[in-house]
Amino acid sequence: MDEPIPQPYAHPYFPPPRPKPWVTWTLIGTTVAVFLVQLFYVHQNADGEDVVGDTLAFSAQALADGRIWTLITYAWVHATVMFNDPSLFWLHIVTNMIPLFCLGPALEEFLGPWRYLGLYLGGAVAAALTWYFFSAGPGSDQPIVGASGAVFAVVAAIGTVAPRARVTVFLFYVLPLRMNLRTMAIVACAIEAIQLVFGWMPEIAHSAHLGGATFGFLYIIVIRFFFRRDRFPN
Repeated sequence: MDEPIPQPYAHPYFPPPRPKPWVTWTLIGTTVAVFLVQLFYVHQNADGEDVVGDTLAFSAQALADGRIWTLITYAWVHATVMFNDPSLFWLHIVTNMIPLFCLGPALEEFLGPWRYLGLYLGGAVAAALTWYFFSAGPGSDQPIVGASGAVFAVVAAIGTVAPRARVTVFLFYVLPLRMNLRTMAIVACAIEAIQLVFGWMPEIAHSAHLGGATFGFLYIIVIRFFFRRDRFPN
């Protein structure tokens, strides 16, 4: 009796469904939920104080007070006023969640959910500590908020994992450019470095972005060294 030809999938013509990027969706969902709570309390307070953002933000003073958890929680809160314009309340969170939405699922599929989560959380902590050591004054109560550092870790990581994979990048979310992921990561970091050196847009924590990107790059290097896989995508 002939044996059936073994198939790699349940169906010979259709591959199995891709794994759901539940970590990416959870990160985006919880971040948006926290931001909505921020907006609620901002509108509840007569003076427009962001109670939630102030509580979860990271600063040198928060670290001195022993609020270690703010090294992570700051990545879940975002500015409710951008460039002194309350009508741009959406800008900070949108510019962080779009790259996470576009790049996160592919990187999560490659790394697996737990290593991917480790990358994101580690990127947030590394970004905060980089800003603390290089940009924050001693005992300063100037806070940082936002997922940018963690998102830069994702950008650098995927640029290291699949450097030759080509994507369409909307420069400044307007100009479409076709480039590979390595170039995308390098360009993003170069823009941050230039702004940091020349002091452009000082209200943005450029050093935190570069700290997160550095962590993302090193994270992939370490995984490649200690947890070798048969194939890394190009």
